[in-house]
Amino acid sequence: MTSSEVAESGRSYTALWWAKVQSAGPLQVSPDTPAVPGLTRAPEPDGSTIWMLPTLPEGAGHSVLEELGMPPVAVEMPNETARVLAICVACCWQDRSGSVWPGVVGTLTQVKAVYAGLRGRPEQSSDLTLIIGSLRRLHATSWLIWNEKAGEVRLGPRVTAWTPTAQTGLRELCRILPDPPPAVLAPPRTPEPTPDPLPNDGDAPTPAPATPTSSGPDQSAAPGSDLPEPEED
Repeated sequence: MTSSEVAESGRSYTALWWAKVQSAGPLQVSPDTPAVPGLTRAPEPDGSTIWMLPTLPEGAGHSVLEELGMPPVAVEMPNETARVLAICVACCWQDRSGSVWPGVVGTLTQVKAVYAGLRGRPEQSSDLTLIIGSLRRLHATSWLIWNEKAGEVRLGPRVTAWTPTAQTGLRELCRILPDPPPAVLAPPRTPEPTPDPLPNDGDAPTPAPATPTSSGPDQSAAPGSDLPEPEED
């Protein structure tokens, strides 16, 4: 393969991945996926997968973010959604001396408590509807990873696009928000063992004894064998 063919192949590969992230948003892929120019690689905490998403230029405005397929926040109820995002950052970004990604797991109980404290009143039933709606929107746009069944939330891969300047402002925002209560996480589920389709040796049925056979007819069982022999004249 010539150098021009190699260059063209590389451009095609890059264009393909950019088309993928612009149409589907951040992509979760295998760690051995080759790097793509202009795409950030955000590893999951356990290292099993990575997220690939566009690297944002410094000072990118809304039009650039829209073109890259990375709008700042979901447009539906933007104020409420941004408020819940800030609360989740406060709950999930505990080590604020380091990077915001990947953070730790937070809970719905923490989010509700901080939300009520931010409002300056006890929790209300209507709060949950607003919070859940915002969490779903932020999950759909990859700002958060929301496990609705477990009631747990993590920061999404899009937060890796926040610049050091933006993270400085977020640290100040987290400082003035009410402190969340300690997180109480659901215990990890133990996978059920798969039943063995084959029986164990001890469970195998004992075969019935084989019926003996003979090579010829059984004379002892022949008809009339128990009758006396006739007398000779």
